[in-house]
Amino acid sequence: MTISIADRLAQLGMTLPSTPSPRGAYASVVIHRDIAYVSGQVSRAGEQVIAGPVDHATPPDVIRHAARTCVLRALSALAAALPATTRVERMLFLRGFVNAVPDFVNHSQVMDEASRLLHEIFGDRGVHARSAIGVAGLPGGGLLEIELTVSLTHGPDPHAA
Repeated sequence: MTISIADRLAQLGMTLPSTPSPRGAYASVVIHRDIAYVSGQVSRAGEQVIAGPVDHATPPDVIRHAARTCVLRALSALAAALPATTRVERMLFLRGFVNAVPDFVNHSQVMDEASRLLHEIFGDRGVHARSAIGVAGLPGGGLLEIELTVSLTHGPDPHAA
């Protein structure tokens, strides 16, 4: 992808939110060699949390909004951390923590919207491995938290037309 993450999102009619700051003693993104590890991003739009727990009655649009918010926050953190000549080669792994009631079993379906958005943004390079884990609570009472592992590359894009 020769264009920036922000430019690609603009093509899709979306924008990156403000770069999230860590709310503890950790880094938002750690880059080691050519792998970026993006710390967990909770479903937070500005200072407002999209709250859980999710249950079978949670409207699909709330789940979709939570997933998209998490992905965009993670990409905002990633974009801010990338050196100028570095770009996303591909998404490697998406891990999702779903704040759900005890009898909820559709954690993977909650994560599908996050996966779809990564595919939409990055095309085939957005295809990733994934885990969806049910939890009893998340920071701020959030509905969802995601982590990304991303392969990076430097120089011209060999996939560009």
